[in-house]
Amino acid sequence: MRPKTTRRGFLGAAGAVATGTWLLPAVYAAEPNGLRAGAAVADITPAPGVSLSGPVTKREPVRRVVTPLRARALVLDNGRERVAFVVCDCASIYYSKTADKAKRLVREQTVLPPERLMISTTHTHAAPRVGLGTSELDLQYYDLFCRRVAEAVSMAIENLAPAKIGWGVGSKPEFTRCRRNLLEPGTFGLNPFGEQKDRAVMCAWGKAVRPTGPVDPQVGVLSVQHADGRPLAVLANYSIHYVSGAKPGDVTADYHGHFADRLATLMKAGNADPPFVGIMARGNAGDTAAYRGGYEAMKKVGNALAEEVFRVCRQIDYHDRVPLAVRPSTIQLGVRRPDAERIEWAKAVLADAWKGKAHRRTGVYATGTLELAKFPATIPFCLQALRIGELGITTVPCEMFASTALAIRKASPLHPYFNIDLANGFWGYLPPPEQHKLGGYTTWPTTSSCLEVDAEPKIRRELLRLLHEVAQPADRKQQD
Repeated sequence: MRPKTTRRGFLGAAGAVATGTWLLPAVYAAEPNGLRAGAAVADITPAPGVSLSGPVTKREPVRRVVTPLRARALVLDNGRERVAFVVCDCASIYYSKTADKAKRLVREQTVLPPERLMISTTHTHAAPRVGLGTSELDLQYYDLFCRRVAEAVSMAIENLAPAKIGWGVGSKPEFTRCRRNLLEPGTFGLNPFGEQKDRAVMCAWGKAVRPTGPVDPQVGVLSVQHADGRPLAVLANYSIHYVSGAKPGDVTADYHGHFADRLATLMKAGNADPPFVGIMARGNAGDTAAYRGGYEAMKKVGNALAEEVFRVCRQIDYHDRVPLAVRPSTIQLGVRRPDAERIEWAKAVLADAWKGKAHRRTGVYATGTLELAKFPATIPFCLQALRIGELGITTVPCEMFASTALAIRKASPLHPYFNIDLANGFWGYLPPPEQHKLGGYTTWPTTSSCLEVDAEPKIRRELLRLLHEVAQPADRKQQD
């Protein structure tokens, strides 16, 4: 039985659940029904003792909640298609089984097919890596996480009401910087495997020759209003890794929570019923640096992004009849499993028998090597492309580099376009082949960088194929 709430759209911890302007083509006339939209929020804050993400080498349990964690849902329905987005304040969802479980619960409660639902994470580093821990407390939290995601979608569907929608883009370049840099000749350091061959390093600003790639400063905006013009929800997208500086054991939604609160204030939606829902999804930040500054910087970034999104929303033209389309795809990708020599190296490191010169994370990568050896040779890799009016959105279960998203945006048949990464699971970083040649942290083979070297061009081609498919007029897709 679903818990009762005093306000539709938020499931709180006190109850049983904690919870631009673009030209329109003629195809809009073919949409027989007006748009309906609904949004809701569920509380996914973990209890004390649940494992947190932290940096690679620090997996602290929850000790203090600085800001609560939320799962924010948005559902769109034009009478022909229904699509749903859920963005969760957590580090990641490993690997895809937890996301699949949440989608099964959504289907049981709402009959929404899994391929029409996207579940992504914000990648705050002061939150759980859902599905990775094995303690009883962790497993209880993961089960609760899935139930609250499903309940957020259910409540958003209950909140469906006549709506208008629009899209646009802003820009916030001051918070973005490539975190991979080329080193000066003769300054190459050891990697965790005892090799001295990496030309790229993360965040070594003083020794850097130049960044290894571009950044993506775009702020993507999908804005939804009630039929009478009251703000209903905003789904925004920005490519920054996270804001660093959270203390060990602290829980925080990072800048995403501040964004949601500030945007609601700017929209004058504080007393809305159901509540206005501001959502910030993570863009292509696999090679984008974390912004530094701790809790004050989180607030600074969140507030600044809210103000930019609010500016864009004021310039958007809204439409009450738009085409919606979603196309999923599953492709098989290879895994860079370690060979026999690398496995013996890892065993020697962990037995304190390796005689090489150690990197500060040699032990971490030795453990990761043995874990990676248990992976299958290939994995099913799930992708999505969505069309909302003339807006194109793709989703990937990894950390995409900015260069990949910029290449897709240039070739996309839909504009504007943005990508949501860390969606529907987690399979690590996605360096393009040329970045693999440079080496560095995001390319070192382990559970967080496991895909084959040629994974990026395969994914890029498939996403563009899906974008071209959803861009077809609805009547043509019915004929096909």
